[in-house]
Amino acid sequence: MRVLIRFGLAVLLFGTFSAVSWPALAWADHPPGAIADVVAKVQASVMRIVVVHPPEKPADPAEQTLAKAAASEPVTRIGSGFIIDSSGLVATNRHVVENTLAIFVGTPDGTRFRAEVVGMPVKSDVALLRIHPNRKLPALTFGDSDKLRPGDTVIAIGSPFGFDNSVTTGVVSSVNRDIMESPFDDYIQTDAAINHGNSGGPLFNIAGEVVGMNSVLFAPGSYSGSVGLGFAIPSNDLNFVFSRLKEYGAVRAGMLPFRTQAVTGMMAQAIGAPGAGGALIASLGPRGDEMHEQIQPGDVIYTFNGQRVVDPRDLARKAAQAPIGGKATLGICRSGTIMSVDVPILGFEEHAKPTLEPGPPPKVLGLQFATASGADGKPPGVSVATIDPTGSAADSGLQAGDIILRVQQQPVTSPEQAQAALRARADAKQGYAAVLVQRDNKRTWIPIALPGE
Repeated sequence: MRVLIRFGLAVLLFGTFSAVSWPALAWADHPPGAIADVVAKVQASVMRIVVVHPPEKPADPAEQTLAKAAASEPVTRIGSGFIIDSSGLVATNRHVVENTLAIFVGTPDGTRFRAEVVGMPVKSDVALLRIHPNRKLPALTFGDSDKLRPGDTVIAIGSPFGFDNSVTTGVVSSVNRDIMESPFDDYIQTDAAINHGNSGGPLFNIAGEVVGMNSVLFAPGSYSGSVGLGFAIPSNDLNFVFSRLKEYGAVRAGMLPFRTQAVTGMMAQAIGAPGAGGALIASLGPRGDEMHEQIQPGDVIYTFNGQRVVDPRDLARKAAQAPIGGKATLGICRSGTIMSVDVPILGFEEHAKPTLEPGPPPKVLGLQFATASGADGKPPGVSVATIDPTGSAADSGLQAGDIILRVQQQPVTSPEQAQAALRARADAKQGYAAVLVQRDNKRTWIPIALPGE
């Protein structure tokens, strides 16, 4: 992929510059401080998503020996998410949490919760998580993404490169973008800076409503930063998917079993259609035989249950939201003749990829300890030998080789002491334990999550 840069030439006519009367620029569609007010209202609902992936295996066998030690270590990555229900339902991208060993949700105040997957459909890059907080969390409100216009102000909040609650602003560059991710693409394009780690985070309008989920970053070549080409899934699509996931744990989308293509102006002239737009039927799928009397290749679908069909992706979205087993009335044009036909809505067959979905909160701490003798100038304490990525302490920030000097205020000098102190804390129904750790000749306190009952 190449980047085309065109340089403009600005010429100042110094002899006449002072005589030119320049109009005042008044582009802002909101009062000063409005963006800061929105951020203050919503930022407590934006979450950090931390996921633990299985160890990566090199594709080249020659590299496997060199990477053998490193390959035994799970890989931790960071994304974003947001609260959509105060009981603990969290929205994020599917690509953030699929194929994971463990998922954690971090609130802006630093509290971490183990998360489980409620559902993540194959054909949509969204996932619904559940956490179990001990309090109600502030939930965000969805806005109407269909009302967005190019030029509207939008605000993105997330954890790019791990910097939590980072705020960027911009405008809607375009709507209904097809980036060929799925049959339903309806992306909002924005120039608000979106980077790695923003995935799954919310895109707000100036009223503080969620109008999208930041999902895709486009950059030329091997460049990995923002170039002002970010894409978000519209809130109206999210609303539909999340309502189905909450009710069924799956989307249960409807479909029409035929392949369609866009109708351009030239294609409309060629087939005698009234004009561009709609969805041209190219072929009937394997399950479309029963519709052959109603629908034929070459038909152009212009309406779905009385609603205008903009393009094939719009038709797919309308069919997805229709009740499976019901009927839809299609307005079609066949060889210049306008007619309507009734067709059945079939169920979309999802072939889910196998995923390592996390289960309920872990019952084990997931830490193995060894005695640290205090040799070589190291203090006596307890060394962290291994960290189980599925244990409650996996996302604590502890590293193998850390020396634990204290649990709470109690000095520990043996693995048995450390385990007993942590177990006593868990038995007292405490969610966290503070441990004093020495690493690289520096000491710091780290809170670690304790296992549930």
